[in-house]
Amino acid sequence: MADFWTPWCAAIVDGEVASLAFAARLADTGAELGLVTAKAFRGRGFGAAATAGWSQLPTLRSRTLFYSTDRDNVSSQRVAARLGLRLRGGSLRIS
Repeated sequence: MADFWTPWCAAIVDGEVASLAFAARLADTGAELGLVTAKAFRGRGFGAAATAGWSQLPTLRSRTLFYSTDRDNVSSQRVAARLGLRLRGGSLRIS
């Protein structure tokens, strides 16, 4: 358990971790969600469930929460839509 980035929340199905929401970035004023869903469980709402649980954790109450996704990551965008999250802005990466 110490290997997970705290705070975290998991969606468990029949004793298996279906999806894990964790703090990809954590500061005193904000936290960014990281989310991974096992391939066998994708498209069934477990990512949204883990994300919803994560967003309600007591240690996050005083922080602004963020969820970001690549414009090509349609699955991630579906999670955001399922939770009723609004687009707050875009970013540009130059490499």
